[in-house]
Formats: sequence, C-alpha cells, structure tokens
Amino acid sequence: MPKIKVAIYGLTSEGYMLAGDLVDRAQVTIVDETLQMAMDLDASFLKKNPDLAELMSEEPLLKVKPLEQVLGDAQVIFFTPKLRRPSDETLVEGGTKLRDLARYLSKGVTLVNCLPTGPGGNSENIIMVEKQTGLRVGATLAYAYLPLMPKDHKPAVIASAGAGEKGPLHALGFTENSQNIFSAELEYASAVLGTSVTSVTEIELARRAREARVTLQKPSDVYIDAFSKCLYELKTIQASDETGESISYLAGAALKSFENYVRYVVDETRDVLKEKQLKASRTKISLLWSLDKYEMRGERLQVAESIQVRLRDYVTDVEVVSGSRFRSGAEVLDPMKHNVVIVCSKEDQDALKQAKKVQRNVEITLISATAGLKRD
Repeated sequence: MPKIKVAIYGLTSEGYMLAGDLVDRAQVTIVDETLQMAMDLDASFLKKNPDLAELMSEEPLLKVKPLEQVLGDAQVIFFTPKLRRPSDETLVEGGTKLRDLARYLSKGVTLVNCLPTGPGGNSENIIMVEKQTGLRVGATLAYAYLPLMPKDHKPAVIASAGAGEKGPLHALGFTENSQNIFSAELEYASAVLGTSVTSVTEIELARRAREARVTLQKPSDVYIDAFSKCLYELKTIQASDETGESISYLAGAALKSFENYVRYVVDETRDVLKEKQLKASRTKISLLWSLDKYEMRGERLQVAESIQVRLRDYVTDVEVVSGSRFRSGAEVLDPMKHNVVIVCSKEDQDALKQAKKVQRNVEITLISATAGLKRD
C-alpha cells in the first residue's frame, strides 16, 4: 500500500521534528516557504541529521522540488510557518502565510494548522481558506487543528472538521482528543493561561520582594526561556473576538508583565554595574541563551534582542551567546574584563558550569534570569 503524501509547509524546527515522527508512515516533503522550494525527507536522512539548525548551518546541497508540484500532490499539508515580523505584526504574518498556502490547496486535501490560535481563530482561518479556494471544509476539504508548543512536535490537543475517523490523520497516528475545533481552542487557551498567570505571579511577587529587600522562601527556578514560550499564544487570546473580556484582560496583563520583566532584567544588570563600580569599557555582558532561529515563533529571539539593545545603553560589549559555544570550549568570557553573565535557561546554566571549569581566573558575576533574578 503506497504511503500517504505529506507536505510540511514551513522550514521550522517543529515542522522538521514532526517530519521525523511521520517519515515511517508517510512520504514526507518539507517546504521552505521563504525560498518557495521543497525537499524530500526520508528516514535515513533524518536519522543522520536530527537537528535542523545544525543541518542548515552546514549549508547542505539538497535536492529541491517545485513548490506547486509538492503541494498539488500532497494529501495532507501541515502548516508550520516561520514567523519573524516585529511583535505587533506577528499575528498578521501568520494569516498572510496561511493565505499564501491556500492558493495551492486542492480538492480532497487535509490542511492541518499547527500554529496556535485564540478561541475562534480557526473559524476565521476556515472562512478565509474557503473564500480563497472555492472549496468547503467538511465536504471537499478537511481541516484539522494540532497546535504545537515551541521546540515541541507533540500536540496537546487534536481536533478536525471533515477529516473522518478513518481519514489520513488517523493513518498518520493522530487521534482526536477534543469534541471539536472550538473546544480544542478553549482547552489550549486554558493551558496557556494557567501556565502564564502562574509565571507572571512569580515575577511580580519576586519584584516586590527585591524592592523590599526580603527573601522568598521558595524562589522560582523557572527561567525567562520558559516564561517567554507562550507570548504568541497570549497575543492570539488577547486578540480573539470569541474570548470574554476577563480572559482577554488576563492575556493582556500577562503580556504586560513579561514586557516589564525585560526591564527588570536590565535594571538588575545596571544595579550590578553600579554596586561593583564597573566601568563600561572594562565590562562584557553575555546573555547566555540557546535560541533556535528555526523555531516557528520569533518572540524569544525578539525578547533577547530587546534585552541586548537596552543593555547597550550602559555597556557596548553585549553579546547573545548559546550554550553550545560554552560547551565547545570557545573562549566566550573575556579574561581582560569583568564578565556579567545573564543565564536564561536551565540548559544554559549547565553549560556555564562546564565552561567555568575550563576558563579559570576570569571575573564573573552571574544573574539567573528567573523570577527572583538571583545573583551569584
């Protein structure tokens, strides 16, 4: 029996990992929507190249295929776009890329949206797709919702319209676990708000504790890397017409708190410079954050850039550094300067511990980018 033809629209880490899950059941092709080119992926290639960022850094010579042919032949198309517009334009960018994809949809295909929406967001997508294609979801076209978290290819919720219990999604190993698409949107929004509200509560209480110079008994060990993973989702919830006013308010308040947290990190770093009487010319600041430039969302990259730009008001030498550079033995720390290292994830904290064993006799002040902004 021939394998199902699957196209993954979006050369992203989440899409690439998803391809790894599907390659044994399907004939998989991934599409670089920016370059408008596609390439086939097989099990041996994915096993040899498990990480997309590392693969693309090597500038491999890959056999490419025409975009129209790939999308025209696909039975299932997963929408995993790479969004990189400024923060206030990112929702528009997602809609624009879906509209671009809709031009290639044909009768009988199953479109799978892996980009999270707020409640009612998929209804708007369906209306747009039907208008673009002249097809009707549930009759001549199937639509499914499988939202993916950053760096994750396992959807928490799965729902569809018109896919059928024995359709191609089932053959690919996906089992619906929500009553319908709208209920899936609500369940996903509930999970996002639950995590985000807990995080911003910790951030704001820790800020008050720092101002009062008191110590919280159970300081949070959650880093900014985890804080910022739901920023896109919060924007979709805040913008949703289907969301009640109080829910929109919660999402907006969480977004505002995360924006403030960037300022808290910069203020804490500035206080370190003042207390230690560090001269700008004799100081280097390293923002230790293993960012993935192929992640679907661009929010974490933008948060890192925002911190870097603000810190340059005080110190010229500010660098965003990945944990892999520390692990490789690269001399990231400057032995001629005082190094202020802002650690942004648990993974990066472990990488720094290894680096410190190699680079001795270097002046370092550590700031953990957790709610409490602990110094070491």
